Amino acid sequence: MEEPRGLKPSEFESLCELVNTVFRSNSSDRMELQYALLFAEDNFDSLLVMVDNGRVVSHVGTLTRDISILGHRIQTISIGAVATYEAYRGRGLATALMDAAIRKGKEEGSTLMLISGGRGLYRRLGATCAGQYICYSVPRDVLPGGDVHFTPAEDGDLPALVRLYAHEPSRYIRSTADFRTCVQAGWICDRGGDTMAISDNDAVLAYAGMQRTRRESPDEANRARLTEIAGSRSAILQALPPLFDRYDVDTVEIVTTQADLEMARLLQPYPISTQPQSFMGTSLVLLPEVLLNTFEDYITDVLGENRLSWALSAQAITCRCDGQESMITLDKLGQLFFGVVEPDVDPLSSISEGPLREALETIFPLQLPWYGYNFV
Repeated sequence: MEEPRGLKPSEFESLCELVNTVFRSNSSDRMELQYALLFAEDNFDSLLVMVDNGRVVSHVGTLTRDISILGHRIQTISIGAVATYEAYRGRGLATALMDAAIRKGKEEGSTLMLISGGRGLYRRLGATCAGQYICYSVPRDVLPGGDVHFTPAEDGDLPALVRLYAHEPSRYIRSTADFRTCVQAGWICDRGGDTMAISDNDAVLAYAGMQRTRRESPDEANRARLTEIAGSRSAILQALPPLFDRYDVDTVEIVTTQADLEMARLLQPYPISTQPQSFMGTSLVLLPEVLLNTFEDYITDVLGENRLSWALSAQAITCRCDGQESMITLDKLGQLFFGVVEPDVDPLSSISEGPLREALETIFPLQLPWYGYNFV
């Protein structure tokens, strides 16, 4: 058995056989087509594999991309398509590959690791559920229509879509090339989807990444989901009535960030149910000091100069404010920064009432971007 390393081009077909056997055994769908960013030829060296006699038997896919939060650029490494043949399980191969992925992320300067899953393997490495989002369930015939129309996005729409997404306050740094790859793949997060451009007579106002229904599932046969949105929230809601007919559903779900106050305000007058939602997977802070330093100016702007201080050790961070002090273990740092959804416990709940807790509640949580098209 070889040590963990990047994929060689000659091993691509062997890797595809592995991931499709594990994830698509009952389907004609192909992982390498659905997750085209991850399995791109220029990303082969980041597809970490264990090879036995020339055959790829275990895999951890990594994809490095930057995100933007409050205007601050942060490098992340995403983890997906983690697979091992059944005959090779129980030997620690996936653990060895995850350890290699963590080393790779740190060496390359990735502050966060974003993992599309929550299995015990990831949690043993310190990954936790973090991030706060909301899912609106909109019934048919509740929202009024408007003078907008939607059409499947075409290649000529991509510059407009890129601009719209670039104005989102919490987002991935996504190039036109990445956008084109994702739209052409026709796959959004964990299922097939369509990218719908929403326009008036003059310009593209918004877009919606619409996951298709799963007719074979009784719980999902009558609903579709907008799993990435950008642009005018008003235009998106005006476009919903005809989308019910297009997808022949009774409910359309809209997933957006907890910080999307405009969407919340627009939907508030209507009988629409909401469900808090966490990140689609787990996350791990790889470089705590970098994360703390990244938002130092923001914290100073909100709280004032030298009011909040930090002391970082190998296992924990000690926070101090106006004479109050508390320690938070590093495995809770992502939850402190990006918030949690029940039943996960907010690290702030362990801090006594006082100036420190008040300060931390003032600056946190920050809005972690939603995966959307960058799900791997």
